[in-house]
Amino acid sequence: MERPRRTEQKQRRISPQGSARERVALLRAQRRRRWRWLWVTGGIVLLLLLALAGAGWLWQTVAGMRQPDLRPAGTVVPTNAVFRQPFTVLLLGVDRRPDGSEGVRSDTLILAYVHPTERWASLLSIPRDTVATIPGLGEQKINVAYSYGYQHATELYGADADPAAAGAALTAETVAQFLNIPVDYVAQIDFAGFERFIDKLGGVVIDVPYPVLDSSFPTADYGYERIFIPAGLQVINGETALKYARSRHGSSDFERARRQQMLLRAVLETVRTRGVFEQASLLTALIDEARRSVKTTLPIDDPAALRELMTLAQTIDSQRIATFSINPREVAIVAEIGSDIYWNRRDVAAMVERLRAGPRINAEQARIQVLNGTPVNGLAARISRALANANFQTLPAANTDRRETTILIDYTGKPATLARLAGHLGLPASQVFASPPDDAPPQPLGADIVLLIGQDYDPAWAMAP
Repeated sequence: MERPRRTEQKQRRISPQGSARERVALLRAQRRRRWRWLWVTGGIVLLLLLALAGAGWLWQTVAGMRQPDLRPAGTVVPTNAVFRQPFTVLLLGVDRRPDGSEGVRSDTLILAYVHPTERWASLLSIPRDTVATIPGLGEQKINVAYSYGYQHATELYGADADPAAAGAALTAETVAQFLNIPVDYVAQIDFAGFERFIDKLGGVVIDVPYPVLDSSFPTADYGYERIFIPAGLQVINGETALKYARSRHGSSDFERARRQQMLLRAVLETVRTRGVFEQASLLTALIDEARRSVKTTLPIDDPAALRELMTLAQTIDSQRIATFSINPREVAIVAEIGSDIYWNRRDVAAMVERLRAGPRINAEQARIQVLNGTPVNGLAARISRALANANFQTLPAANTDRRETTILIDYTGKPATLARLAGHLGLPASQVFASPPDDAPPQPLGADIVLLIGQDYDPAWAMAP
């Protein structure tokens, strides 16, 4: 009697028509079961995908999502290097009005940094009001890059240039220059396609931390509507997911960036827990929708690269996705003219180092002590407070022998935090030590990393972000 009941439970599916409470409960139950046998079924699914790709079905289906990379040849990653080392993908949410009256613009910019061998990723949101240098145009809001590239495709990239590919290319060039990090690939999705994708997935499970109220949410017919999304664990459909990701009235662009990152993680987790890769019909429907709405320079027309991507999608746990954003709490604003925001370049560089370190920084829990080797009273304490405000874990500051040169020493092996701190301070490699040099002072009690301040210190180090 027990065995048939278990079989019936396994065959239960999540119905989009069911109540949110029922669907969440069922997803939780499925999640507990799936984690136990994910690795077994993952191998079976991968074999299925290999067979499909070998037969040409999956490969031919997703190949339509590939768009050319119009940037200079030196910026394109060789196929044989794909997914063997960390790579970046610029994620663009594109707003296209149905009648085209307001042009096309990128409303969402997120840079993903993926570490394929360690199976983790990190996301960095860039506010659309950020001022950056757009090649050929000069200083403008960063989201102008897409619309300018789209509208001037042939002028910028040649007579046969596709407008969407040109918009993506110019945005990638702009972001790479602004963050001083290569942008290897671009993936863009229009908002209507995003909404349909979520609906075909059967909704997304998300735990909304607090209510979202927006009395002036823009509609497609240029009007406004009032939206309200309650707090709590729930299943949201495509329309609500899009509103959750785009609403900015009643909060801020920075809060919106955080919600977008939460939603991306929720989509990944829902894909995993729903067993999308186990359901050929659902997988086909999702890929068909993606082909209509997504364009990317990722080499998905290469069967080997496609198989690598499928493996990554199955094996990166949402808990191993670190999220960051450029925001006033962690990055100083140099100037704000109207809605245009000019960010402190040193703080932006430090944020990029956090992006590269990903979730490893949180795992390290490194403790930093600042030692003052200058005659300036209280300098180490002020720098220590500034580091704490930048989300470093600091110990009480102290004094040390006078010294000319500032150095940074890792005593206990905390490479991710060391790299982030060195980037935050702008220290050259010659002043950063992954292990104590011969003339290093004894390790202070409880400290993992020590910053020895010398006469060459930068006064900006003592300024809170």
